[in-house]
Amino acid sequence: MMLSSLPAWQVRCLEEGAIAIGILALAGLTASLRKRWHPRPIPWRVPGEAEGWTDAAFAAGYPPFVSALFGTAALLGVLALSEYLRREAGHGPLRLSVAVGLGGIWSLAFWWFLARFAAVSLGWIQRRTDIGRGNLGAVVFPRLVRFVSFFVPAIGLIAVEGFPLPYLFRLVLHKILAIYAISLVGLAAGQTVAAAADLILRSHPFSQTDAVAGLRARKLHTQVLVASRALFFLIGLLTVAAILMLFSEVRHLGASLLASAGIVGVIGGLAAQRTIGNVFAGLQIAWTQPVRLGDVVVVEGQWGKIEEITLTYVVVAVWDQIRLVLPISYLLEHPFQNWTRNSSELLGTVHVFVDYSMPVEEMRKYLLEICRKNPLWDGRVAVTQVTHATERTMNVRLLVSAQDSSKLWDLRCAVREQMIAFVRERFPECLPKIRAEWDGVPDPAKSKLLDG
Repeated sequence: MMLSSLPAWQVRCLEEGAIAIGILALAGLTASLRKRWHPRPIPWRVPGEAEGWTDAAFAAGYPPFVSALFGTAALLGVLALSEYLRREAGHGPLRLSVAVGLGGIWSLAFWWFLARFAAVSLGWIQRRTDIGRGNLGAVVFPRLVRFVSFFVPAIGLIAVEGFPLPYLFRLVLHKILAIYAISLVGLAAGQTVAAAADLILRSHPFSQTDAVAGLRARKLHTQVLVASRALFFLIGLLTVAAILMLFSEVRHLGASLLASAGIVGVIGGLAAQRTIGNVFAGLQIAWTQPVRLGDVVVVEGQWGKIEEITLTYVVVAVWDQIRLVLPISYLLEHPFQNWTRNSSELLGTVHVFVDYSMPVEEMRKYLLEICRKNPLWDGRVAVTQVTHATERTMNVRLLVSAQDSSKLWDLRCAVREQMIAFVRERFPECLPKIRAEWDGVPDPAKSKLLDG
């Protein structure tokens, strides 16, 4: 059957289908050539860096170009199917002009390309300039890339609005643009808070050598992390609320809920009471700071370090690598030990039980010798005292000091091991013993039993 014998609309449908198939073949050929010329995979997410200009060109242009080809083929296929349904079945999707559809697809692809090109350029600036290598560049540039990757396509959506679209499409596009604009404002606010928090944390790192600086850093880290999470929650809440207010149905629902908020408000308040209490407890801990990140605590009989503080819970890293998760209000309602509240320096004791004949002065001298040779000792305290005595032994307490709890534990173990070895090797007669007195006169009754 010749094409000339077919109706014009059928010929047009066949032409659109053939062009769609040809474009799909072109997209496949493009993918094959890309693998030959540029074998490394190309991320479809907006890239932040590229090795050279070839990588930059492929990273910026390949995904938008291939996506536009597939979009064009899909558009032509949909138009052909729509025309067929409208002519043969009497119904079909709303038919757009080819010019409007192709213009919209390639316009979006162009603005997507600009977004990726801007991201690649920012990544190049970050790697090649002094500004990008510092703390400011390391914090600002990745977030700027993320924002640009969302902002530039919004301009493309605004450009698409200039096409002669049907009223329904234009109405949907207006809603999408409004949601996009509100989301961009929320994203910008969130990225600003994250960048400010990251800059503060980078400028005040934890110090392993200066105890005072480490204490200030842990205090600041706790406040910044909790405050930033509270701001993230507030920004997200306001963004979602602003988006919902775009729809009249939601506004009416909100007004009716506010008008009848008596019982519902009471029930909701009771249900959220504990959650809200935990949030306020988190804010209270952030500013009053009974604990900070990195503090050594004893809670629920477990020794560990504060690993994470959120608005609702606290994570304690126990010494055996178990994580103890506590509600944030627990730290305000129950007593616990904080070994590093004002300073990380600590005192620790070692108890040694020896016989009364042990010369304590020798133990005192040897303790000083142990501490001076051990790098874990901070040079503050090394005291030997007899703190208790029983009918069999005396309790010698060895008091030592270290810069933090981990070093103190290791120092105590070393002192205990070396002091026991010292007593065993130098004064074996002074090890704990049980005394018995014998007058030398045999007991006749016991002698008969033994002779038995």
